[in-house]
Amino acid sequence: MPDTATTPGPLPPGGGAIVHLLSAVHQALDLPAPRRASDQLPYLRLLDQRARLVRASIGRLISNPRSDAVDYTSEGDHILHKLADLPPDTYRHQPAEQLPPSLPSLPPHDSSGSGVG
Repeated sequence: MPDTATTPGPLPPGGGAIVHLLSAVHQALDLPAPRRASDQLPYLRLLDQRARLVRASIGRLISNPRSDAVDYTSEGDHILHKLADLPPDTYRHQPAEQLPPSLPSLPPHDSSGSGVG
């Protein structure tokens, strides 16, 4: 029996719509951390606004037992549209983490001290 904790199963019907909604929720709640203590309150206010937006969308979906893929996609789109009005520009934060450019492979380190790697 495969380990379901590490092996993703097939997506349920309309799985693409669910993934879209979850991606929108993640984008809404994934804010950069505040840089200073004085930035904490504006950060929390923005996070609260975004969380309320997500909560309302989820509430609409679960209150309708006939919600389908179109509804999930629509709510995901709604969240993403509203996020444009709630950018993380009300507080100071570190710039988004960017991955460094690829570095060439280095030869294995010789710990013997012989200089031969």
